[in-house]
Amino acid sequence: MKYKNNEKSLRAYIFFILLVVFFVNYDMTYNHNLLYRKSFISLATEKSDKKHSVVIDPGHGGIDKGTNYENLYEKDINLKIALYMKEYFEEKGFQVYMTREEDVLLSLKEIGDFVNDKKPDVFVSVHVNSFKDPGYDGISAFYHSPDGFQNEERIELAETIQKEVSKDGIWFDRGIKEQDIAVLRYSKYVCSLVEVGFMTNKDDRVKLQDENILKNTGENIANGIIKYIMLNN
Repeated sequence: MKYKNNEKSLRAYIFFILLVVFFVNYDMTYNHNLLYRKSFISLATEKSDKKHSVVIDPGHGGIDKGTNYENLYEKDINLKIALYMKEYFEEKGFQVYMTREEDVLLSLKEIGDFVNDKKPDVFVSVHVNSFKDPGYDGISAFYHSPDGFQNEERIELAETIQKEVSKDGIWFDRGIKEQDIAVLRYSKYVCSLVEVGFMTNKDDRVKLQDENILKNTGENIANGIIKYIMLNN
């Protein structure tokens, strides 16, 4: 009888030890998974809270009127488009830096320094084109990759912007073009320059004086930039 009691006690003791081991292991596993989930949620939250930024440069300004036709000046059109872009970007939660919001002139080197100081996801400069042949019209996105620097990224940005600005048929699609443009050469960040219409073309001049078209164009340029950023982050 004493032997049987000892056997029962041993079994109860072993069962108790196994039960303790099970709960300790379960608690450790649960806490580990909980810690992992908390870390993952924290990381995801940090990533979602990251605010993307862009620098917008309304070309020319001040004494530099850019191209013009009578009292229609490129510098004013550039600023209007840029401000529409700024408004649109901010509605989407982007941080926006403007090289100018008034009728002032910055040197190309100052613009480059401003861009590099802000360290944006994307930099874009807005301009209006002109040509001796008044038959030329439409919109183009330009890129430049000094010594191949960010070549694929800059081409992709120009292509994405160009696709957006020409999708609704308002502007004739002149495609993307490579050109050694100083304001792009100075930038250490992915960038493009958009030439919106031709001041020298009669039909384009009408569009350049239409606020609805300028707003639509600004939003399309912004959408192209947003698509590029979302695809590359």
